[in-house]
Amino acid sequence: MTDINGEKIFMKRQLRIDSWHWLLTKPIAHRGLWNDKIVENSLSAYENAALNGYPIEIDIYMTTDGEIVSFHDKTLKRMTGADGNIFDSDYSELKKLRLKNGEEKIPTLQEVLELINGRVPLLIEFKDQPNKNFIETAVNILKNYKGEFAVQSFNPMYLYKIKKLAPEFLRGILATENAQGEKPHIKYILKHMSLNFLCKPDFISYSYTGLPLKKSKTKNLPVIAWTVTDKDIAQKIKPYCKNIIFENFIPD
Repeated sequence: MTDINGEKIFMKRQLRIDSWHWLLTKPIAHRGLWNDKIVENSLSAYENAALNGYPIEIDIYMTTDGEIVSFHDKTLKRMTGADGNIFDSDYSELKKLRLKNGEEKIPTLQEVLELINGRVPLLIEFKDQPNKNFIETAVNILKNYKGEFAVQSFNPMYLYKIKKLAPEFLRGILATENAQGEKPHIKYILKHMSLNFLCKPDFISYSYTGLPLKKSKTKNLPVIAWTVTDKDIAQKIKPYCKNIIFENFIPD
């Protein structure tokens, strides 16, 4: 903030994402391009998205033995039928599980990177978990990846640490107007993105139900809407965001 002739002028942050960047121009497939025959968060879903030219949103956790895996849910039950949290599991145990009673297993981040190999960009969500080595381990893996990617998280302190470890990574803050089950102060942070001054995101990923956002919230950062589930919703929110993360339909 600069004071000129008694007036307060707020300096705009230089944006690192151009208007033609993939984050703003190509709909992003949520957990891959999956359907009744291809299970979400699987290598097959990622391959299907790549074959159809869609960037892919994936989620990552760390196991007790230090493996970074691609999996969305905190618990194993819905996708594998097993009990427990994924971050409380050893990878040797996870390798025995199959997704939705099929043949697909929980992939590692390294397996995803090797499969995609730069064919389409990746949007990688860092999920909350207790392992303190999670961020550094995942960042070190991604530093060796040659393809395009960006990272995002609901946790602003994760983004802050990523900013310190890898300032070159494009990073986005995930947020929502309705964080069910969270404590009041966490709900406030997730709704208002009140720690953006600390983690300095390059873009905002906001739940489509909370759009439009006020400019005082976005600070001119581009907005990506999640998770859009049909064409009618996509059309309705189009004026309020630059791009969407989608599932259950094929965008125009």
